[in-house]
Amino acid sequence: MSYSDQQNVHVVNMRVIGMMCQKNCGTTVHNALLSIPGVTEARATHATSFATVTVDMDKYIEEEGLTTGKDGEEQELQETKIKQKIEEDALDAVECVGFDATVLGPNDILEDIEKAKTMETAPPTSIIEDDFDEKIESSSIVTNSSGKATFQVGGMSCAVCTGRVERALLSVDGVVEASVSLPTSRARVVFEDFSQHILKEGGPEAVKKKVSMLAELCASEVQQGGYNCEIISAIALGLSDTEEDDDGGVTLADNAARMESARKEEMKFWRDLLATACIFTIPLVAIHFSTAKIEHDHNHGPAWFEWVSLILATPVQFGVGKKFYVSAYHSFVNGKVLGMDFLVAMGTTAAYAYSVTIFLLEEVRFEAGPGTGHLKPTFETGAMLLMFVTFGKFLEAYAKGKTASALQKLMELQPVIATRAIVPPDYLVQIEEDGDARGKKGDYVVSANTHINSLQTEDVDIKDVKIGDYLLVLPGARIPTDGVLAANEGQGKGSYVDEAALSGEPFPVAKALGDTLYGSTINQLSVILMRVTATGSGTVLARIVRLIDEAQGNRAPIQAQADRIASVFAPIVLMLSAITFILWVALDPEEEFKQKIYTAIMSAISVIVVACPCALGLATPTAVMVGTGVGATNGLLIKGGAVLEAAHGVDVVVFDKTGTITTGRAVLGSRYELLQEDDDLAVGLPSGLRRSDVALWLASCAELQSEHPLGRAIVNAGRGIWGGDVSFAKDGVVVSDCVVVPGSGVECCVAKEGLGGYGSVRVRVGNRQFVNDLREETNNNNTKTELSPSSSEACIGDKEVLKLRERGQVGVYVSICLGNKSSADERDWRVIGVLGIVDPVGLEAISTIAALHKMGVDVWMCTGDHETTAFAVADEVGINRRNVCAGVKPEGKADLVTRLQKQYRENENDPSTTRSVRRKRLRLRREQKGGGVAVVGDGINDAVALARSDVGIAIGAGTEVAAEAADIVLVKSSLHDVVVALHLSRVVFNRIRLNFVWAMGYNLFALPFAAGAFYPWFDWRLPPAFAGLMMAFSSVSVVSSSLLLRTYSKPEIEEDGTLIQTNCFTTITKCLSGIFLKCCRRSVASSDHRFNAVHGRDNSDFEHMELT
Repeated sequence: MSYSDQQNVHVVNMRVIGMMCQKNCGTTVHNALLSIPGVTEARATHATSFATVTVDMDKYIEEEGLTTGKDGEEQELQETKIKQKIEEDALDAVECVGFDATVLGPNDILEDIEKAKTMETAPPTSIIEDDFDEKIESSSIVTNSSGKATFQVGGMSCAVCTGRVERALLSVDGVVEASVSLPTSRARVVFEDFSQHILKEGGPEAVKKKVSMLAELCASEVQQGGYNCEIISAIALGLSDTEEDDDGGVTLADNAARMESARKEEMKFWRDLLATACIFTIPLVAIHFSTAKIEHDHNHGPAWFEWVSLILATPVQFGVGKKFYVSAYHSFVNGKVLGMDFLVAMGTTAAYAYSVTIFLLEEVRFEAGPGTGHLKPTFETGAMLLMFVTFGKFLEAYAKGKTASALQKLMELQPVIATRAIVPPDYLVQIEEDGDARGKKGDYVVSANTHINSLQTEDVDIKDVKIGDYLLVLPGARIPTDGVLAANEGQGKGSYVDEAALSGEPFPVAKALGDTLYGSTINQLSVILMRVTATGSGTVLARIVRLIDEAQGNRAPIQAQADRIASVFAPIVLMLSAITFILWVALDPEEEFKQKIYTAIMSAISVIVVACPCALGLATPTAVMVGTGVGATNGLLIKGGAVLEAAHGVDVVVFDKTGTITTGRAVLGSRYELLQEDDDLAVGLPSGLRRSDVALWLASCAELQSEHPLGRAIVNAGRGIWGGDVSFAKDGVVVSDCVVVPGSGVECCVAKEGLGGYGSVRVRVGNRQFVNDLREETNNNNTKTELSPSSSEACIGDKEVLKLRERGQVGVYVSICLGNKSSADERDWRVIGVLGIVDPVGLEAISTIAALHKMGVDVWMCTGDHETTAFAVADEVGINRRNVCAGVKPEGKADLVTRLQKQYRENENDPSTTRSVRRKRLRLRREQKGGGVAVVGDGINDAVALARSDVGIAIGAGTEVAAEAADIVLVKSSLHDVVVALHLSRVVFNRIRLNFVWAMGYNLFALPFAAGAFYPWFDWRLPPAFAGLMMAFSSVSVVSSSLLLRTYSKPEIEEDGTLIQTNCFTTITKCLSGIFLKCCRRSVASSDHRFNAVHGRDNSDFEHMELT
């Protein structure tokens, strides 16, 4: 905070976190600050994350209706309070638009100025490196801690389980944070900061020992709760400055293998349990239906088929049901929670107990008395329920198993074998000055003139690679780990690397000596030698995995809603059953005690059986199962009920540009041929080549051997005009002396007799500096300056390139130099054309975005591309420019998601919600929307944003990492399916709600009947057998309700975004109407046919009409 020299002006300086661009974010913060009463000036700068606002205190006091003190001391105190209120309003204004802000003091401002100076003089860093280093450091749970630990937890089945495990971990002294992920079966804890105290007494080993001991205590506590728990890693933090943030020596591949093994074991457990249930239950059901009509005298003891039913049902009840009994016991003992496992165990036990009771009564020849009827055991009821529930658990385990499989594919991006180069000492040189991109002053690095193909090499396991090693990477091979480019055999001592695996962008990145290389990316064109700078989980790929894994652990499954209802419902049912038993024993004192006991037992069991939670338990999973199946039929892979719950409330969709809104494939767009009519180059052109195509022809010749996507787009355009012989070799054209200059372009010599009067022409295709031969030199300050012609001078083609940028196209210059002059200084280059390369908008992008707008969804676009290109694409597809974030780094996409979530969602835990009326109004406006944010992307650079969002939607043709991090995968890569996914989620979630209402309504209606509340009026009680039938009916009704979702048909999307929805009833009506109209036409045609036959007219036209 600083103060102006003027007494009536107060200046507030703030640090704003989360701004990703000046055009959008900076303007948003600026406009928010202008809303403060009395503002005279406001500024927000993205580059420095700094904002300042100047407020006229007199106007502020007047507009806010405040008063100042009377005397000097009171007035000074009141003025201080007013300044504090201004600062609070400034913070409110920034936070209300989704950014975090803090007020800066004078010392903070000085520190920011020093940091800004440092940043100006620091060498440029890679976007990806900035992204993930900063993001990962800021994503830690607790900054001041002595250690952390990761556990693999087995046996969790629902949200109640995750809550129990989390409470168990937090109960250990020393644990300050705990998070549990059900999809990955992982638990993580952070320990309190005790390192300084223990370091003084026992040193680093004592800290490590303490962390290991706490991890073992955590695992023991979880195991006492009835779960399997294995320590994956226990890491002591802060022991040294050089300590790496790794996973205790556990590699990513080991982690993925352990996760996959745990999933397979869980799936095998439920598969074996399901097989056991089927072996006993299927014969039991067959016996029940085949003997249902057999009359048996119960006074002579149980029949043979009842003995067989008892024998078959008992292993199912206590063998298959053991898992539910144990889980229900631990839930109650450790957490005092009656979850779904308890309800399943209670319902099936009640059904089994009823059958055993009837069986024993038959065995002792008990006479039930008049009015009770012939009671029969129903052993099949509990067995069938356990079989169905076990089948659902098996399907759940199978679905979760796919997560580990996808992670395994992600790990395969990193090679397991690396080629280590043995560098002799005489190949090394020492860096003498600071600012060298290859390393620090005094470091020894490989000489840039090293012939790397002559170095001796050895193949080593990736685990054995250490920081400082030199690795050899062949063209087309994946880079094993992170490092810097030390040397290569390419032209210009540079190289190209395909970073699409990390960035998702289609164009390879030029790499010069000292530039950063990333593991899992693909080397192109030339052999390179790299120096390793990070290994194991310190690499960018490993950090991406960790971020995705942690982000997935924050999801709450939709089944938690059923567990919450069940935790209240189960005690009520038990209480009602006990009350029913007591009342029937106490009532009607004239009835025999034996008969009253029987009636009370049967009524109590009927209450428990009829209130079986199966309908409650099936309400969600059946709808989810059918809904996900319908989604799969329509090309949508939906990862569970939590996704449906989140997707139905989505109000914001953020699209990536490249490969999502656009096709991701470079093609030739507009082009400008700037060759003059009297140009010498027009002499001696190949036959069949028009003068208006000369620039494209020469560019195609130069790019024939190029692997760059821009070059391939140019060549493909040439082939579309002239066929396979782009260079016109049949006319004697010879292309030679091709040179690739990484980061600049290509140069070649095109020769033909008489061409341009010289017989040959040199061609350059590339950027402005390269094609105009704008050379560079380095001054004493290590900054590059351009020599003549000055960069400020306009070059031929500059206007055309600006026009292309406005259309969202990349401009590529084409220049020539007539003759084959050997000296580069003698060559006079001139531009003869500009080619526009464009990533075209997808065919379905415009209608998809229009449809989302009509559904009430706010659409954003976030891209790392140039702002001009992003705006051009946004204008074409119908996205408001205010909703465009351009030039965004990969971690910036996740920050945008967080900002939008804060902007559109109510934050109930914010203690400052009552600071101003303006903020209250904004929050009330937010409450009218669901606030869900969905992200649509296709690359690894989108993976963190996909995981951070409420719903991540991945394009099926994108990377495996994006599909892993996403909640919904569009298999057909159709943008229309984004609309279908949101529409289907709303339909399915509404059906889930209907199922819950039906299940609860049924239970509330059936319980009074089971308790005998209507016996005084109807003289009829609900027998347990009929209660079991009603229970089965409730489950069947819920399943049937869910199965109706199979009639869902995805809406058709018109060009203007209009949704045309057809359901089964509409389809049937259309079919019936079509049949009726067809019959009418045939009837009319038949009548006309007979009429014409009588009058002798030609019937060919009517026959044709009838056939039609």
